[in-house]
Formats: sequence, structure tokens, C-alpha cells
Amino acid sequence: MTGARAASWVCLLLAVAAAHGSEPKSKPVRAGPYPLAATKGRTVEILAYDNGDASPWAEFFAFDSPGHPKIAQLRTEYGLDKVVQGAKTDLERAVALKRWVGAQWKFATPAPDAFRDWSAVALLERGKRGQWGWCGQAAMLFQQACLTVGMPARFIELGRENTPACHFTTEVYLREHGKWAVVDATPIRECDVYYTVEGVPQSALEMHSRVVRGTMDAVSEVHPDRRCKVEGRETIAWAFYYVRWLTRCDVVTHTPKFVDLENTFDRRWHTVEWVDAQTVPWEKQKHAVSWIRNERLSAWTTSDAEVVSWKPSDRVRMIVSPSESDYVFIQLWSADLDFEGFEVSIDGRPWERLPPGNTTDASGPRFGWGAKRFSIQASPGVHQARARLVRRTGTRGPESFVEFRKPTQPGCATRTLRRRAPTSCASSRRS
Repeated sequence: MTGARAASWVCLLLAVAAAHGSEPKSKPVRAGPYPLAATKGRTVEILAYDNGDASPWAEFFAFDSPGHPKIAQLRTEYGLDKVVQGAKTDLERAVALKRWVGAQWKFATPAPDAFRDWSAVALLERGKRGQWGWCGQAAMLFQQACLTVGMPARFIELGRENTPACHFTTEVYLREHGKWAVVDATPIRECDVYYTVEGVPQSALEMHSRVVRGTMDAVSEVHPDRRCKVEGRETIAWAFYYVRWLTRCDVVTHTPKFVDLENTFDRRWHTVEWVDAQTVPWEKQKHAVSWIRNERLSAWTTSDAEVVSWKPSDRVRMIVSPSESDYVFIQLWSADLDFEGFEVSIDGRPWERLPPGNTTDASGPRFGWGAKRFSIQASPGVHQARARLVRRTGTRGPESFVEFRKPTQPGCATRTLRRRAPTSCASSRRS
């Protein structure tokens, strides 16, 4: 090779190397809700994180666990696995369970003592004695039946423009559609239904939008024996003018205190209501009904669809909470129905199961560890924490992680703290 050719090859290699070195580095992973909490404490810089699709709004809704003894009893005693056998989608499972409720339950005015135990097994025992219930009791049966087969289902209360609370039913999360959809298991002809638009099951919020905009002509009612267009404003389909979602859907674990037959749930503490420019709030309506005053009927109101349209996930949401001490706490949350506990890995160390109760010994590295949180003795530098859920079946969910940097505090030496009572830099100087 001549000197000229060798020189040209060297130039070419240098150019390729320079071009390669100038390529932009891959961006840090930033997936899911931002993990840094607005707590009072020392500065922490988030470098990368991955919470997946864990919505921060899901934590406002509580559900009974499929592992609850009465939920498990419902599944085995009534053979619900066999009821959904052969169903290929969540909608098919929901329809099968809705059909099962219709075969088990009759619509009638409930006696007040029906509200002492809201478990489906207790309600079904009452039914065997001829003691039935309203739409609310049918919704409880259906919602708990869905939980037994791993389908999230939640309660919704509906109202018309002149009657703010006239029906109680359920929404089920359908994984094949990636959305919540109304599935009504009330065992009367008009209410035993779900709704579709061009074959897609509709959520309560979508039905509300149809009501206030007057576009119900696109909606089909799907009943066990027929599929038809919505016929007349007297149908239940038009009762989505007011929509309230109950945030406490764990009625077996935490049975609400009974007030009267028209106020079985505490609307003013455990509901969120949709509001928009097309909906006149009940407290501003000129209509009046004998059993409800003209006042707001919900604990919260929202116009943000994300609050009620969140998707259930088996990902762990991680929330970094800096403190005024030298510890950084990581809060964990999961919406998985079969959740039992969390495992964590800190800075590449082996996975550890979080203890069921708080560990408050500040003399070691496990200060403040508990069922849903753990701490990192955050010496200045970069730290990474990973978390995953453990289900009652023993299986584990996918990992979430957060990587953060703890800057060096002015006037403080770089060190890992081991003292019993963590103090700030200022208090260290005073001592």
C-alpha cells in the first residue's frame, strides 16, 4: 500500500470514528408517572425511571382481594370457574357471570338487615330464604363474581337530570378492549344489558357523553335475548346524565355503615362525580326529589377523564420521597387484585421481601421499612431501586425501577451514615 493510500485509509477511519463518537447517546428511560414526590427534604435528581402503565389515579379505588375468604368461598361453592369455562375474552366472561347472577337472584325491595353483610355468599344465603334485593345487591353479586376470576369491576351510581340517583350498577375492565365498560347484571328485562357503539362496549363516561350531547342513536343495547337501538328516553340508557364512581369497592372487607335504603353508600366521602359544561350540577337544578336534598352528592368532582379511565396494571408505582434526614424513602403501590406483598432490590443487591410491619430501628440500613415502603441511606451519588409485586399465587410481576442522584450537601463530607438519629448538616455542625 502506498503512503498516499495508507494516509487516505487513516483519514477514513478517523472520520468514521469521529462520526460514531458524535452519535447522540440513548435517552434515559422515562416511562409511567413521574416518581418524585413533592415532599419537604433535601434535593434529589431523578435520572431514569420505569413505572410502566401504573396510573397514579388507580390508588384512589379500593377493591376486595380474590384471596379474601368470602370471595374465595364464592368462587368454590358456586363453581364460578366452570361458569366462565370456555369464555375467550373478558367480555364473554362478564356476560357469563351476568347470566349466572340472573339465575341466582330476583329483583325485590330488600329488608334493612340485608346490609349487615355485603358479601355475595351472605346475599345468596338470603336469596335461598326468599329475601332478595334491588339493583345494588345484584351489582354486589356481579362485582364479587368478577373479582373471583381476576377481573376488576367497580360500582357506579347513575342519575337522570331530574333524579340524581336512580340506578346502581357496575363497570368491568375488559383487557381485550383496554377500557372499562358498563355491564349491568340487574335481573330485570330493561337493565340486563351492556352497550356498544360499532361493536365496542361503552364505558359510563362514554354513555354520559352520548346523553348530554343527544347522540344516543349510535348506541346499541345488548340484552341476553336481543340487540336493539336505544328506544325512548325512559330507558336506563338515558340515566347516565349523572355518573358517580364509588372509590371504595371493597365492600366485603370494609362494609359501609348502613343509613337507609336510599343511602346505602356514603356518597359524600367515597364517590367521585363527573362534571362538564353540558351537565347542570344537582345543587343548581330546579328539580326536587323527596329523598335527596339539592346539594352536591359526591366527595369529589372531576372533569379529567384520566381519573376514572385508568387501566389496572401489575406494574409497581414507585414514589421517591426525600426527607429532611439523610434517608430517602421509596413508597410503593400496586393495583393488582391478587397482590400479597413487595420485593425490592437496592443498588444491585439481592431481592428482599418487605416486612408486613414497620421496621423503625435507625441503627442499621433498614430504617423505616414496611409493607409498602423502604428507605435508602442516601450517601451522595447515584442509587437505583427496583421493585416488583408478589401475588398470593406466588408469581411475581414485572419490575419497576427508579434511578436517582443524591447531590453532595455543601459543608458535608461524602459518607454513608450509620448513626442512630440522622441529623441535617446544620445540626451536625452545631454539635
